[in-house]
Amino acid sequence: MKFFNLIAYLVCFSFAGNAWSQTIKQDFESAFEIQSFPEAFLSGWYGNDVRSTSSRIFQANGAGINSSKALAVQPISSFVGELTIRLNLAEYSEPSIRFWARSVRNGSGNRPAVVSYSFSNQLEGEFSGDVLLASENEFANEDQDFRLFQIKLPDEFLSEEEVYLKIWVRYGPGSGSCARWFMDDFEFGDWEEDRQPPEFVSVRGYSKDQLELRFSEALDPVFSQIQLNYDLEGIEPSEASLKQDSVVILSFSQELEEGRNYQIAIRQISDLVGNFLEDTTINFVFQDPTDIAYKDLVINELMPAPRDGNDLPNVEYLELYHQGEKDFRLGGLVLANSRTQTELHDYWLSAGEYLILAPASSADLFQEYGNFLAVENWPTLLNSGDELSLIDLEGELIDQITYTTATWGGSEFSGGGFSLEVVNPILLCDQAAYLKPSIDPRRGTPGMENSVLDLSPDEESPQIIDYYFQTDRQLTIQFSETIQPKLEESFVSFNPSLLLDTIWVEDNLLIIELEDEFPENQVFELQLTSISDCSGNQISSQVLEVIRPKIAEKGEVFLNELLFNPKSGSPKFVELVNATDLYLDVGSWSIANLDDQGEVNQIRKLSDGSLVMPPRSFLAITTDQARLKLDYPKSSNGLFYQISSLPSYPISGGTVLLLDADGNQVEQFAYSEDLHHPLLRNPKGVSLERVSVASPADFSGNWHSASGTEEYATPGRENSLQIPDEFSSELIQIDPEIFDPEGSNGNTFTTIRYQVNQAGWVGTFRIYDIAGRLLQVLAQNEILGREGLYTWTGVDSQGRRLRPGYYVLLVELFDLDGRVQTIKKTIVIAERI
Repeated sequence: MKFFNLIAYLVCFSFAGNAWSQTIKQDFESAFEIQSFPEAFLSGWYGNDVRSTSSRIFQANGAGINSSKALAVQPISSFVGELTIRLNLAEYSEPSIRFWARSVRNGSGNRPAVVSYSFSNQLEGEFSGDVLLASENEFANEDQDFRLFQIKLPDEFLSEEEVYLKIWVRYGPGSGSCARWFMDDFEFGDWEEDRQPPEFVSVRGYSKDQLELRFSEALDPVFSQIQLNYDLEGIEPSEASLKQDSVVILSFSQELEEGRNYQIAIRQISDLVGNFLEDTTINFVFQDPTDIAYKDLVINELMPAPRDGNDLPNVEYLELYHQGEKDFRLGGLVLANSRTQTELHDYWLSAGEYLILAPASSADLFQEYGNFLAVENWPTLLNSGDELSLIDLEGELIDQITYTTATWGGSEFSGGGFSLEVVNPILLCDQAAYLKPSIDPRRGTPGMENSVLDLSPDEESPQIIDYYFQTDRQLTIQFSETIQPKLEESFVSFNPSLLLDTIWVEDNLLIIELEDEFPENQVFELQLTSISDCSGNQISSQVLEVIRPKIAEKGEVFLNELLFNPKSGSPKFVELVNATDLYLDVGSWSIANLDDQGEVNQIRKLSDGSLVMPPRSFLAITTDQARLKLDYPKSSNGLFYQISSLPSYPISGGTVLLLDADGNQVEQFAYSEDLHHPLLRNPKGVSLERVSVASPADFSGNWHSASGTEEYATPGRENSLQIPDEFSSELIQIDPEIFDPEGSNGNTFTTIRYQVNQAGWVGTFRIYDIAGRLLQVLAQNEILGREGLYTWTGVDSQGRRLRPGYYVLLVELFDLDGRVQTIKKTIVIAERI
């Protein structure tokens, strides 16, 4: 009676010389009818609970040999799988049964699937006693390779025309969940006696000191595990272990050399029936599949917030993309997020392949999408944002990616079950900035090329923008773009030499920490080599002059210029001057104003990092440095610093405060329009410049309008109105002795500076014409310091401009002992040229 359906079964012939064998094969590729005993789900195949889902008895896509379909059974405490197969004996002389089987990890329990079998001559008759298939622990709760099993028919059934084989798959002893059992390529018929020796199939690296040897069939467990049977160029393995019947793992006491050509000799290897492989020598190139470089495996896609009702499974997943050049073995890699971590099971991934990682309980829902790996103790992805890391066996980072709710770009995407995809996986940096929600209609692309993929090349090398010191040992170099985080100390060197402690990268910042404190105000040459951006563009060797500045203190940096009434549409500015020969850091300093009650108000810190002023430099602080440079072209090469907002400095007048790093007041300048030159017609766009840092900022005579010949302001550069730094030996010094109040040639005023041998002198400073008439009183019986200055703008006490000519300065000095000194100096008001 012919009862095998040829759609479901394949008739197989094999020839060995003049001998031949014939079998009937079930490969489980045909769709299962979802019906249970006594109805057949495949012709001649019956199951006690056949389902379309991944439970009880079901068809498993991609889980068979060579990713074919397979039959699967999931035993649980309340279910024992029963498979009954009808066998036709009429056409065979000495038929037997063989098939391939394995177990697959299910959950975190340790129960094996216990498989046994028996026979009957009737579908619903009594079956003979159970016989274990191998041992009780043969199908442990772990991911196994397929192995070949053979069952011989009992003699009492050989005379029957048809026989029924029943296979039980039971819930094994232990705790927790039980393994899932898979069968593929079931065959029944006559076979020749096996007289063929095993064939060597392949050799490849298994770890840095191990090799994996594959053979064509199951090996004898004794001969295959004798170390003397293997010779790696005179080196005997320290251990040989048989894995999954036909795979041998050789371990060596020393690491093997990556990329080296090796030769291995194999002898005295036998199959299970005693056929010996001829002595064999194989040449191969060793590659360590666990040596996975940074970014060779990329976290290419993630689904933190799946949603029921979408086309994709309602399951969190990650996708890895292999962009390296050799096969990788993932067993032992660590997948971590911000709260937990888990170890991946063994899996081989080839170059260019994708792999879907998903929770063990639901991973098989991704079978139709390609390669997938079930992950125990899944690190649940946070919808609000998380950091994911893939770490190798040595604890080194392979890839890392972060995301937040803002990464989706809106609630429509963050709550809509959209995956986040990497735009360009070949970039060798953290991909957080390159994540986008999927635009695929399914709202994700597990196991395939990303929908947002853009491999547009970046051909520009990174540029150094700035550097600053975070601490006395830590130097930060800022680049124009994100740079690769993998660095070596040889990439960085100083001249004169300095000892490095550590170096690392944060986005576009290279951070260098020294073993000792970086010397202050000493010039060092920093040489940078082999620094690359995310696309691999490398900077040429660059030398950067580096100076660690001193933190500025009171008496070193001063208020120097103020523009409070700018041109229409233009910014205001406050200028500082470094009066020392040192590099000074003023980043922690602030500018402020006073409120109506005279309290410090609207404090604006200059920088959260370092802000360095070179020796004798001028720094203009403004809200729009580009516009300020356009307004004052002569100052375009000056030193500028832009902040988001200045304190309020009204046109009607106010107070500028300079505060140090501790918030202490360094200087205070109360300004108004009255401080401008009396002959100035329009003060708009004209700054007030400080005459001397040696005189107090709150002395009104120390501030004058900037010169018209210098565009009425000098932001970021030396003031237009200057007096000599050095004082002559005379008590009174006038500079300049000849001046034009209208500024046609040099200063619009003159300074009268004094320097006495002790404090406590009292002085009176008056201006007379040559006829002896008193025109202006600059000071009347004022107590003098050791030195100071007064200014005269060429006007009388009524503010009227005096005509060109000669004028006399009369100075009367009185000390505490009653001594009197009278000094006369000539001052000339010049004609306008």
